[in-house]
Amino acid sequence: MINDSISDFFTRIRNGSNIRRDTVFIPYNKTNKSLAKILARHGFINIHKISSESLTLKLKYEKDQPIIVKIQRLSRPGCRLYVNARNIPQICGKLGIVFLSTSYGIISDREAYNLKVGGEIIGFVS
Repeated sequence: MINDSISDFFTRIRNGSNIRRDTVFIPYNKTNKSLAKILARHGFINIHKISSESLTLKLKYEKDQPIIVKIQRLSRPGCRLYVNARNIPQICGKLGIVFLSTSYGIISDREAYNLKVGGEIIGFVS
């Protein structure tokens, strides 16, 4: 059993990217589905298949180098990080995205800025 599904999601993508794997299988839950949709919307991955048990994600590469250079969890179950709309951090000068858990669900930093809403910083990808 997995205690922290978000860390497991990030670790599976990081490991798959490091060994140049084309597809990654991730257990299905609403949180993982939301994170995968945000990554797909911003062009980091393609969602290949969604079933009731797992998500199949296709990782993207450019000139044999992974597009996802760094993916990391920031807020952890033991130490939560919260920000308001004015203090949302930017990763790599807006080249990366920050995942936020808000009252609107899990959204990216750009969406949170447009909605003028803050929340818990889940992690980032660059």
